[in-house]
Amino acid sequence: MDKRKKILCQFCGMSLFSSSKTCPKCDSAIENQYNYTTFTLDVAHNKETVKQAIDKLYQVIEQNQIMRHRQIRVIVGSKMIREEVMRELMVLKREEAILDFRMDGKNSGALLIKMEN
Repeated sequence: MDKRKKILCQFCGMSLFSSSKTCPKCDSAIENQYNYTTFTLDVAHNKETVKQAIDKLYQVIEQNQIMRHRQIRVIVGSKMIREEVMRELMVLKREEAILDFRMDGKNSGALLIKMEN
């Protein structure tokens, strides 16, 4: 991750550089701060093209560097968008931009992306 990128302190909301060890406002350790909720993104049900769906995926992954959700649930449908999103996620996993991804339970139209530990 780029050390100049900004993150938010999850306790007080102060904007910090990602290289910060503690928050200067509330003195909280930054290293293990995460938003424990799952962020959900639908990329398949508003008449998106494959390109638009992939663009949305990358935007939310980029935004997650600031919000720091533990996982992202992506609604991908069951056709071409799903296949292309899975290909992109395989690349992101190989590049270590995400930790892992899997089908959301028995719902093949939704994927869970595990972000940093």
